[in-house]
Amino acid sequence: MEKKHYPTAFLLVIVAALYFMYGDMFSLKNVDFMAYKEACSKYQAAKAGTYSNDELQSMVNKVNYLLPGDIAGIKEPLKKEIKACANELSKRLSH
Repeated sequence: MEKKHYPTAFLLVIVAALYFMYGDMFSLKNVDFMAYKEACSKYQAAKAGTYSNDELQSMVNKVNYLLPGDIAGIKEPLKKEIKACANELSKRLSH
């Protein structure tokens, strides 16, 4: 009976090792928010029709994934500026 738990324990050890090795890879510390600001500003300043609605929506989705919630809850000025830019793009898409 005890040997049935070995594969599960082995998988848990592998998952724990991967988490410790690559866990920081998916944190917000590694996100280049300045690049997001530049890209969003580029989309916002472009003339209508320069970028497809799918490209604009993709940018809005990425920002909303990285910075969920309302803009009022964001404390850092750079992140707040990115969220405001994404909100403006979203308004443009809805019209």
